Amino acid sequence: MTLRLEMTKLKRTGYLPAFLGGAVLASAFPLINMLVRPETFTSMPGDPFDILMDANWQMMAMLNILVSICGACMMYHAEYADNGAQKMDVLPIHPGSIFLGKSVIAGLILAMMTAMEILVLTGCALHWFTAYEPDAAELLENLLKNILFQWTAALPTVVLMLAIASACKNMWVSLGVGVILVFTIFIFPQDNPVLSLFPFSSPYQTLATAAENDRVLLFLGVCAAEVPAFIVLELIYQKIRRCTE
Repeated sequence: MTLRLEMTKLKRTGYLPAFLGGAVLASAFPLINMLVRPETFTSMPGDPFDILMDANWQMMAMLNILVSICGACMMYHAEYADNGAQKMDVLPIHPGSIFLGKSVIAGLILAMMTAMEILVLTGCALHWFTAYEPDAAELLENLLKNILFQWTAALPTVVLMLAIASACKNMWVSLGVGVILVFTIFIFPQDNPVLSLFPFSSPYQTLATAAENDRVLLFLGVCAAEVPAFIVLELIYQKIRRCTE
């Protein structure tokens, strides 16, 4: 019921077109790179998919984060517009269920974006690297592993941004906080094992880099733990806010 209600709220916000446009823009980045300078990448030694991930994922991940920030701000702008959040308080709906519904929608959209982008990267590798001919089982396994890893690495950032947006009645405040966090954390060393686990930093990590440093299980475990931790903090915040208002 809550999930359907949240989807209904988003119909006129432009949320879905914005994420679709973001996914198309991020997916176009490796295509343009390969069309403009294919020899730069095809001459490199190593796995073609990993080469393209290393060359393109930083920019693609940043676009995903920026779109997720805008999406979170749009979600809660619809809540606070015309005192909608106060009106929802008188209904038999727990505020935590609203946040969980938004988190599920944002997580599903993120999965769609990640899958689309990984598929495009795989398509580029198959098209431009003529020697790259993995068997179907290996290709499918590689696709699923990369989609799962990149989705898990980005999910804490999405949930944390929703929590930030829920605390700001003014959409521009939450948008500004998100953008500041993006560019502040981006300048930190990405190879630092501690800093790379922070939200707004973990989406930049790739499966190949994590496997090379033997950090795959560490990333998956920490990111999987961060999501429920942020949800619990949001539920505590909702209780405090209802008591103080």
